[in-house]
Amino acid sequence: MLKLGYGAFATVWLARDLVEKRYVAVKVGLGSDTPHVSRETETLSQLCKTGAVKYGCQRVLKLFDTLIIEGPNGFHECLVTEVVSPLNDPGVRQYCSFEAVRQIVEGFAFLHEEGIVHGDPHIANFGIALPQLQQFKEDDITEYFANPEIVPVVPRDPAFPLNAVPPYIVPSVSIADFLTRRKAFPAASVMSIKILDFGRGAAPIAIRPPEFMLQELCHGRIGSTWSQAADIWAVGCTLYHVQFGHELSSTWGSLKDIFFRAIRFGGPAPETWLKAWTTQDGQSENSRFYGRGKIWEANRKPSGFPQDEESSDFLNLIKKMIVTNPDERSLMAVLLTDPFMRAARRKEDESI
Repeated sequence: MLKLGYGAFATVWLARDLVEKRYVAVKVGLGSDTPHVSRETETLSQLCKTGAVKYGCQRVLKLFDTLIIEGPNGFHECLVTEVVSPLNDPGVRQYCSFEAVRQIVEGFAFLHEEGIVHGDPHIANFGIALPQLQQFKEDDITEYFANPEIVPVVPRDPAFPLNAVPPYIVPSVSIADFLTRRKAFPAASVMSIKILDFGRGAAPIAIRPPEFMLQELCHGRIGSTWSQAADIWAVGCTLYHVQFGHELSSTWGSLKDIFFRAIRFGGPAPETWLKAWTTQDGQSENSRFYGRGKIWEANRKPSGFPQDEESSDFLNLIKKMIVTNPDERSLMAVLLTDPFMRAARRKEDESI
């Protein structure tokens, strides 16, 4: 029906399931020489089987079906899922309250309990479920997005096979915009956050934890690959972004610059890292940094951070995740009992 979005490895389309009589999203992957099952399909299928009744499982994108189609560019894996609206859209993100934070923490506590490491929890890989779309007729939706811009696709190389590219492309549409105009976008009280994209994406630099950057800076001598602890740091960065609309720390400059800004927020590094930034005069680069408390306070003031108790509890939650030493980051399961999480849960219980 309509193009919902695209990335480096797939394009997502809105479709109608004629058997179940519901709208679905179909994620069509890149072509390959042979049919294969992706890590994302394996992960979502596993979670459907082993975690369907566990606390937090409802925070993972619901997989309805998978199929493989063959075309001019080979075999394409297709994932059929529920329809969501990603949080990288500022118009969508404005509807997110602290309840969205609680749901994301719940979801990652579930994933980590199941032994799943996401690996790329940036803001576009979270979305709001849109069951409200089901009340609208197909004609209502297509008419709203009628007459899209059509861009012809012309290969630069005249010898390039035309059957390997589409004759034209169309822009992505915002289902959230449609629902908002129809006054049907989910209210905060019923909003359900979903964790998306368990594929092969590379985490953007804004959410990379220090140990991951350090491995690149030191050519593998120090640091580590992505892990559950890396997920925790990255989710903390994303939660901050969800609430305030901007990244926790600036990403300008070199990788080394970004690394040092990260550990300003995260505090003291493990002793084994110290040799990674010893200066020529023998002084630790870390000695020139402000204390961790000062940098958080300095970051808080220009951001317009509210001064109420709930906002302070939220900031304290984030600080337990943004810790330089991976071994000292609070586990997601532990964060479920954090004062911020308990307060949010009490509010939910009182509203029932």
